[in-house]
Amino acid sequence: MPKRTKLGHHYYYIVTSEELTNGRFKGKNVVLEGVVQDKPHVEFLPMELPSSRTTFHVDGFRVEFPGTPYVGRGDLVKVYGRFVGDGIIASAIETEKALYTAED
Repeated sequence: MPKRTKLGHHYYYIVTSEELTNGRFKGKNVVLEGVVQDKPHVEFLPMELPSSRTTFHVDGFRVEFPGTPYVGRGDLVKVYGRFVGDGIIASAIETEKALYTAED
């Protein structure tokens, strides 16, 4: 089993994109380090409270984050979140300059 790290109240398996491809980590908390492959898409969602969602790809996996992190194409990031098979629902994104977190 790969190493784990703790962020906030949760533990995350430190994985590579190859390990995610085999599907063994589906439904588990993971951390994936890689480069943002495309321009992040920021959506502002009409709800009772102002909210937004940012999506982009890291190593071929879709990353969805409930917020507006300051990341762009080519940035090196660590994505913490739950692996859902074809992507990661991120609870935190770490860049060289900042750590963006969403409420649990």
